[in-house]
Amino acid sequence: MWRRCRTVLALASAHALQPTRPTRRMGQTASSLFSTATSDDALDALRAVDSAQLLAEVARRNLDASDAREEKKSSHVVGSLRDKAADSDKREKELREALQKLGVDADSIEGGPPKKAFQTYIRPRAKDNAVGQTPENAAHQIAFLQRHELARRATHLRNTDLAAQARRAAGLKPHPLHVVLDNVRSAENVGSIYRSADCGRVEAVITCGFTPNPLSTSKLAKTAFGAESAVGTRHYESTADALRELKERGVVVWALETVDGAVSYTSAPLPPLESPGVALVFGNEVTGVDQALFGLVDHVVEIPTHGAKNSMNVACAATVVICDVLRRWGVNDT
Repeated sequence: MWRRCRTVLALASAHALQPTRPTRRMGQTASSLFSTATSDDALDALRAVDSAQLLAEVARRNLDASDAREEKKSSHVVGSLRDKAADSDKREKELREALQKLGVDADSIEGGPPKKAFQTYIRPRAKDNAVGQTPENAAHQIAFLQRHELARRATHLRNTDLAAQARRAAGLKPHPLHVVLDNVRSAENVGSIYRSADCGRVEAVITCGFTPNPLSTSKLAKTAFGAESAVGTRHYESTADALRELKERGVVVWALETVDGAVSYTSAPLPPLESPGVALVFGNEVTGVDQALFGLVDHVVEIPTHGAKNSMNVACAATVVICDVLRRWGVNDT
């Protein structure tokens, strides 16, 4: 980043833009930096400061200015495994042997930090510390993370049981309301939904697909503020399986999605409070509810919007609809 800044200052000085701050190297002027700047530096500078002077400099160097407007992007997809390196199989074999010596079965490593550390050692990026890490050192780190993750999960389950016991002791029966999250990506959004679900004393939050859940990651605790331990939760790899099970129990299913034919959440047919209840399906932040699921839902429901955007944040949407269902059931009046 500093090299880019120095190049911008050098180019600016060469074209009489008069920068107000000197470069950091003692005794080295902006002009001398400019004289040694590479073509890649010039393109980086153009990305940072797009001016007529810099465009002229790029033209003088016979460079394609359009290259500067397209940042080089990695082909790696966040959330997926990196491609194996030439020595990945060897690294995995050595790591498994080191873990076995510590009494850790590599195939039983939990998701979250332990699994991430395991995969990072096998498939390191060039800049990762894992490249020069010994398998023994990596094994000790993974064993520690495994113990910590198992303890965290045990604490979560214990807290969830205690919260349920406290509700039963107080005579607080959960409302027959289920929140189904169909491949919601953000742990912060999921945490916020757990907090709203707790406020509404919903029966369960059902996470599906790659949706983060309290057992898979601790990140949602940042916005859940402990609500993740107070609400019943289940996880399904398939959202369709979750919906089929709910419908077998007689639960009415709403999918929250902005499509033609959707009805307003305030007027969608709502079963009575004394029924098996209603399930609210919320989809991915970008793609929404998978439309392949529409054949399993009873109603497609939307929140009318009146601005430039036709939808709101998924955590906000969940809060709005949860509160309105409770209002329509009259639970706020008791």
